[in-house]
Amino acid sequence: MCNNQGSVTASAGTASANITAGHNVLMHIFIKATTSTTTFDVKLTDIYSNDVFQRFDQTGELNEQLELPAHANWTLTISNASVDEAFTYSLVLRES
Repeated sequence: MCNNQGSVTASAGTASANITAGHNVLMHIFIKATTSTTTFDVKLTDIYSNDVFQRFDQTGELNEQLELPAHANWTLTISNASVDEAFTYSLVLRES
């Protein structure tokens, strides 16, 4: 397993980070706002500009297990945040 983790701060409701995904499988995504009442949207976009994962109107955190194949790298985008604040993220990938 490999773990991409870090933090980003939203400005005008948006923040993004580059995620090294390789040719692995995303097993777990966790994103947490500083404030538990902050709402936000989450999107993972691949190198071909395809939106491979989206969740809307999350409140406080997104904590989801899944099995999403990866190809190369992704861009993690947090948008429509109700508050400009820090978000922590962790994406766990199973190496293939």
